[in-house]
Amino acid sequence: MQQFSNGTLFLWSDHWQVVGHLIPNRPHRHTSASWLVGLDGPFRLQVEGAWRETRAALVAPDVEQALDPGQTRMWCAQLDPDSAYWRSLQPRLNGADSLDIDVDCLELAGCDEAGCESIEAALAAAVTQVGVVSNPIDPRVARVCDWLRRELPERIEVAELAEAVGLSSSRLSHLFRQQTGVTLRRFLLHLKMNQVLAQWEPGKSLSQLALEAGFYDQPHFVRTARGMFDALPSEYASGGRFRICRCGLSS
Repeated sequence: MQQFSNGTLFLWSDHWQVVGHLIPNRPHRHTSASWLVGLDGPFRLQVEGAWRETRAALVAPDVEQALDPGQTRMWCAQLDPDSAYWRSLQPRLNGADSLDIDVDCLELAGCDEAGCESIEAALAAAVTQVGVVSNPIDPRVARVCDWLRRELPERIEVAELAEAVGLSSSRLSHLFRQQTGVTLRRFLLHLKMNQVLAQWEPGKSLSQLALEAGFYDQPHFVRTARGMFDALPSEYASGGRFRICRCGLSS
C-alpha cells in the first residue's frame, strides 16, 4: 500500500482509489490490478525488477511492482480481479505484465475534485476510453467471488465452493485462476485486506483489525500486509496524513 503525505483514499466493494502525494515503496504484489497515473508529470515504476519512467500505466494482478512517484501527485486505483473495470482493461495487456497508457486520452480534471462521485466518474471515463468490450466473467466464478466477498471465511474450503457451483475442486481452482489471474487463496487474502481498510479507524490495534478481517492472527496479517502493500495500516493512516471516504460500502 502506498503511503501519503496528503491525499484521499476512496473505497468501494470491488476497488479502491487514492489521489495525493505518495512516498516510494519497495517491491510488492497486489492481488488487484493497478491503475497508476501521474497527475503532474511522470513517475518511475518497477515491474518484475525492471524500472521505467512513465506518465500512466496498467499492471496486471499478482505482478511484482514498486513505485517512485517523485514529486508528482498520483491517481491510483486498485481493481479487484473480478471487477467490471478490470475485465474491460485486461484485454489491452494482451498477456503482458504491464502496459503504458497514453495520458493524453485521459480526462484528469475529475481527479482534482474531492468527492466519491467525481473520482468514480473519472475512472469510469478512463476505462471507457482505454478499455474494450470484453466477455463477462464466468458466472460460476462470479458466484464464488460474491460469496467470498460477502462471507469472508477464515479459510478456503475449495470442495464446498466447487460443489456449490457444480464443478470439481480442481476444475474450480483452474477456472478461477484462468478468469481472475490469481488463486482463490490470494483473492480471499485481498478481500480481507480490503476489509481492514474499510474498518480502520484511529485507536484500533493491529490485533483487533486482524481479528475483524478474519486473519488467523496478527503475524499472519502483518505478513500479508507487507507482501501485498509494503506497509501496515498504522503506517499510512496515522497522523491524519489523508482521509478515508467509504464511497460504496455499507455502514
